[in-house]
Amino acid sequence: MPPEAEDKALQAHDVAKTILPVTITSTPKATADASRYTRVYTLELEKFGISNDGTNAEATSQGINAALQHAKTLQANKIVFPKGTYLIDENNPILLDHQDTIVDLGGSTLQVRTNGRPGYAVVQILPGAKNLRLTNGTIRGDREEHDYKAARGTHEGGHCLEIVGGDELEIDHLHLTHATGDGLTASSSGARNREELLARILHNVTRANLESGAFSENGEKIDSEEKIRTRTSYPLKEGLKTFELGYLAGYQGFPWIKGRTYQAYFYDREQRFLGKKECLQYRKVEVPEGARFVHFEFNQPDVDTEAAHSGAPGDWLVRVNNFTPPTNVHVHHNLFDYNRRLGIGTVGQRWVIEENRFENNGGTPPSYGIDLEDGWELMQDIVIRKNRFRNNKLGDIVICAGSELLVEENEFTNKVVFHGRAYNYTVRKNHFRGGGVHYSTRTGIATISDNTYENVPYISITFDNKKVADGFVRKPGETIATPPLLLTNETVVGVKNIKGTYLNFAGGKFRDCQFLADEKTYLVRIENARLEQCTLDVPNKGGKVVLELKKNQGDLKIRGDGASRIVRK
Repeated sequence: MPPEAEDKALQAHDVAKTILPVTITSTPKATADASRYTRVYTLELEKFGISNDGTNAEATSQGINAALQHAKTLQANKIVFPKGTYLIDENNPILLDHQDTIVDLGGSTLQVRTNGRPGYAVVQILPGAKNLRLTNGTIRGDREEHDYKAARGTHEGGHCLEIVGGDELEIDHLHLTHATGDGLTASSSGARNREELLARILHNVTRANLESGAFSENGEKIDSEEKIRTRTSYPLKEGLKTFELGYLAGYQGFPWIKGRTYQAYFYDREQRFLGKKECLQYRKVEVPEGARFVHFEFNQPDVDTEAAHSGAPGDWLVRVNNFTPPTNVHVHHNLFDYNRRLGIGTVGQRWVIEENRFENNGGTPPSYGIDLEDGWELMQDIVIRKNRFRNNKLGDIVICAGSELLVEENEFTNKVVFHGRAYNYTVRKNHFRGGGVHYSTRTGIATISDNTYENVPYISITFDNKKVADGFVRKPGETIATPPLLLTNETVVGVKNIKGTYLNFAGGKFRDCQFLADEKTYLVRIENARLEQCTLDVPNKGGKVVLELKKNQGDLKIRGDGASRIVRK
C-alpha cells in the first residue's frame, strides 16, 4: 500500500479539521408564498416603447429596464409581462436588482437579437437583489443564428441568465435554451467588471508582511517555530460586516498558504484586542462589532519560494476580499436544453438545484448538463437533487472543485465526474444509467452510498496524488494518510469495468460485474455484500494488491495471470 493510505501517524481527517456539515434541506425547498405578492404591476408596453412581437430590440430592452425600475416607485411586489416575444438587445440585458418581488414573465419569451458578440447575457440578476423570484417563461439565446466569425474567440460567453449577485433568489419554471454558452451562469465575486472587482479587494497579504511567530489567546505576539503571522495589522473599514481570505485569483486553491485553516485576531480603533476567530480560507468571516484592525496567523512555519501549483505569481500570497456571490439560490422546475456549452455553469454559495431537466446541452467544451468549475473554492454548500439528465453531449455532471456538496436522487444517463479537488462531497441515492462514473479524491473526505448503477461502461475510483489545492500543510518529506473512499450499500448491475486505486465497498449488491486490479490498483476490499456472477481480473502488471473479502454472500472469481500480486487479508 502507498504511504498515503498506510501512514497512521498523520491522518488527513486530523490535519484538515475542517469537515463542515453538508447542507441538507427539506424536499423540496420552500418557494415564495405567492399570496403575499398582491401589488401587481403589468408592464406598460406603449408607455415605455416596448414591443412584444419580436421586434425593436434596442427600444424594447431600454423600455423593459425603465419599466422594471418604475415598478419600484409604485412599490409593486409582483411584475407581470404581457405574453409575447420580446427581442432583447445583446448589448443591453434585462437587469433585475429588485427586493421582495416576483417577476412573472407571463409565459413570454425573451429572445436575444442575432449577433456576433463573444459574450452576452439576456437577463442579469445584480448584487442588491434580495428575495427575488424569476418565473414562468422562456429565455433564449441565438445559438443557431449566431455569427461565430464576427469576433475572435470561442463565443462560449453568451448566456441566457447570468446571476451576478443577490441573496434569497428563486429561479423556477423557466426554459433556458439555445445560448452560445450556458443556460445559467453565476459570478463568484459579484462583480460585472474590473472596477467592481477591485472595489471588493480589501488587502493583499504579502511575503514582506509575514514573520515567524504566532499570537497568544490575548492577541499578543509570541514566539513559534510552527507558525507565521502578519507583522502589521490590516485596517477594516467601518461598517464592514464580512470578508474572506484566500488566493482569490487564477485557479484559486492553496498555492502559498497551504492549510485550509487560519486564525484571525481582531482589534478596535485603539488596537485593543477584541477576540480571535478560527477561520477557513475562502469562507466568510464575520467581523466583530467595533473591530477596525485584523492580524492573521497561518499554521505553517514559512512560505515556499515556489507556488504549490501554477497560476499563482508570488507578488502576494493571499487576499482579503469581500465578494458578493449569489447566495441562497433555489433553482427548480426549469428546463435547460440545447445550450451550446452547459446547462448550468459556475454557481455561488448555498444553492439548491432540484427537480430540473437537463437535455441536449453541449457543442463546445465542456458540453455537460452541469459543470462546477470556474468558481473553484468559492463554490460552497451546493445541493443538486432530483434532477433528470438526458442526451447531454459529453456528460451530465462534472464537479471540478467546491466544498460541502450534496448530489442525491438524480437520474443520470451520461458521464458523471467528481475530480480530486472537490472537497467533502456526498453522493447518495442516485440512479446511473449509461455513461461512466468517476470518483476521485485528494483528501479521502467524501461519502458515497445507496446509489444504483445499471449497465454503465465503468466505475472508476481513484486517489489523486497531485497534492495540489488539497488544503494540507506538509513538512518536507512528510506524507499524509488519505483514507480510501468507501462506497456503502451500492447496487451495481452489469458493470464490466470497476477499477481504480482503492476498490473499497461495504454492503451492497453486485450482479454480473467485473472488477479490475490493474497496475494502478492497491486495494480490493468487499465486505458484507451480495455477489452474483462477479469476477476480479488481475493481470500480471503492477505492484501488490491487498485483497480483503469478508462476510460476503456469493463468490468473487479471480481471473488473470497476476495471482502473485495478490496479498490476502
